[in-house]
Amino acid sequence: MISVEGELDASNVGDLADYVQRCAYYCDWLVLDLSTLDFIGTVGFSTLKTIADRCAEDRIYCTTVPGAAVARLLRICDPDNMLPTTPSRADALAGAQVFRPVR
Repeated sequence: MISVEGELDASNVGDLADYVQRCAYYCDWLVLDLSTLDFIGTVGFSTLKTIADRCAEDRIYCTTVPGAAVARLLRICDPDNMLPTTPSRADALAGAQVFRPVR
């Protein structure tokens, strides 16, 4: 589980993407807990979508736990709900427990 606090924008979203990529190399599931994020810029959505797509390609269970800031961004940038989200950390971890990777 990776938790992010504060603000996520063009100045630091690359750091998150790099960190997630390094972590994903060693795991079968990934939960991005953004529930306490204060702000996320539109570039954040592109990064979250790229992370989710790469995880799907590598058969890694990936979900995001959105907070108010992320939910607001998703209403604008993801009206078709393409980004996998889960309402809580507990639900995300439960989903990860039933996931069986095929590598």
